Amino acid sequence: MRRTDLSLDEEIAEVEARLAHHRAQLKLIVGEARSRVSVKKSVPVAIIVALVVGFAASRFARKPIRPAPVFSGSRSARAVGAIAAILLPPLVRPLQHAAATWLTQRMNRAAPR
Repeated sequence: MRRTDLSLDEEIAEVEARLAHHRAQLKLIVGEARSRVSVKKSVPVAIIVALVVGFAASRFARKPIRPAPVFSGSRSARAVGAIAAILLPPLVRPLQHAAATWLTQRMNRAAPR
């Protein structure tokens, strides 16, 4: 039907129907926008809450710090320990070099087979 064929009441009804349709679409769009805004606002809040909960949980879950054991040996034992700490590294280096050389020789012998 052409517009000119419609009566005034029919035209008004058609316009009202279109307005109702547009209002329904607008309500859907507004609802969607509100949910997007609420999600965008809630994400930082959720992150902050997660950080707070994480820090609180780590505070309660941590093991208490134990003091380091104190060596209560005699002076002579401490002196022997200090001398061993000084002398052992230079004595061990030649052994490490010999072991590395022996391993490379063994690996080179095994490779051609």
